[in-house]
Amino acid sequence: MPRLFVYGTLRSPVGGPPEDTQYHGRIADGIESAAPALLDNAVLIDCGSYPALGPGDGVVRGEVFTISDDVLAVADGIEGHPDFYERRVETVAMVDGSTVEAWVYWAPDSLLNVPGGSTIESGDWFERDPITSFPPPFDLGTNEVLREAFTRFEAAECSWFSSVRRDGRPHVVPMWHVLVGNRLYFVTPSNAAKIDNIATTPDVVVTLPDPNNVVIVEGWSIEASHLLEVLAPLVLEKYDWDPRLDQNQSVIEVTPRIVRAWSGEHDHRRWKL
Repeated sequence: MPRLFVYGTLRSPVGGPPEDTQYHGRIADGIESAAPALLDNAVLIDCGSYPALGPGDGVVRGEVFTISDDVLAVADGIEGHPDFYERRVETVAMVDGSTVEAWVYWAPDSLLNVPGGSTIESGDWFERDPITSFPPPFDLGTNEVLREAFTRFEAAECSWFSSVRRDGRPHVVPMWHVLVGNRLYFVTPSNAAKIDNIATTPDVVVTLPDPNNVVIVEGWSIEASHLLEVLAPLVLEKYDWDPRLDQNQSVIEVTPRIVRAWSGEHDHRRWKL
């Protein structure tokens, strides 16, 4: 059976807030064994709601799970492999001094190189600094056309949010959105279908409704309801609605991966971030 080294939201829920391990439940039933482990020559970057693993001179703490092929496929969907996080075999050290070969999910450069990104010095996702604000701005580079597309998205009144149900059927709804640091944020009831959808398949598509002023964002989503307090004033300013006054509201954060845009001023263009 395959082994998988996990270091972030797939880890076992041992202490800390529930959002730290929010994806563990999706693979828990298929875990045959679990043991603490260390990954050398690596570093963890704090992305707010989840960590990014990259090469470095540190040691990252986590666990090695023995799982089924079916569960590995579920984890691939959660991590966006191979288009977002990339799964590779690495040598992992167990606490008894032995080593094993295990799959590891490595983050894309776009997450590792975010300006202002904070390294988790301990290498332990559970020991990072408490989340008090939005993550560092996601870098769009220097392309002015791409930046102008995000400016159009920020100013737009609404967008269409597309996710995938557990049975594979598409789910599309119009939503209000707020852009912060080039990430997209949405507030929705906690029992909404889209919350369940992204817990299984984080890949989403968000697009503007205007066919003459097109911006399409393919992104990776995660529930980030711990940001409700800092997001609410921005929602109130844009939409004259304070989500803190309504019960059971959740936040969805979308990190852009692929952007397509065109308008009367620009031809059809595509960027992979």
